[in-house]
Amino acid sequence: MADSTLIDARMADELLSAVGEQLALRGERYTIAVVGGSALIALGLVSRATRDVDVVAVLQDEELVSAEPLPAGLIDAANVVARDFGLPSRWLNAGPASLFDLGLPDGFVGRVEQRSYGESL
Repeated sequence: MADSTLIDARMADELLSAVGEQLALRGERYTIAVVGGSALIALGLVSRATRDVDVVAVLQDEELVSAEPLPAGLIDAANVVARDFGLPSRWLNAGPASLFDLGLPDGFVGRVEQRSYGESL
């Protein structure tokens, strides 16, 4: 997969499952808040594809914190997935984390749809 490869809903699930598997192998787990095109695709709100998965926040001690910087273990797992699937290195990124600093919209957490990946390992 080259930099121009697009990620659709099926591929996003496959990629995030692979990240979950990598994390499980390391005994790690992260809860991330994904926004942007990949979130809209996952919710079935748009049918287009995207080039990356944007992470705005990470759940830490039951509280959302900025995704910048992404936890090292998550980056390591995403890098293995990038290598295995031929993805660009920043296919999973904290690009929109600055939005967290501006403040998430009221009711953001209440509208979150949760998905789990890699738990069966």
